[in-house]
Amino acid sequence: MSKRAPTLLTGDCPYLQKRHSIIAVYRETRIPTESAPHYQVEEIECDYSDECGLAKCPLAENAPKHPPGIGFS
Repeated sequence: MSKRAPTLLTGDCPYLQKRHSIIAVYRETRIPTESAPHYQVEEIECDYSDECGLAKCPLAENAPKHPPGIGFS
């Protein structure tokens, strides 16, 4: 089973036109030929996702490659 790491991300939201925070849930993935795990954003949680008309969340799109405090950026 892969590990999951919920992480709070804050940035400028173009929909709300102000700073906003979302929760990005990272999933650890393993590549057989590499010893270090890789991470990818599996899902995001945002209080405004139902009413936001953006196709992709810019905060999630600009998320670090690893959850803060894990791995290298």
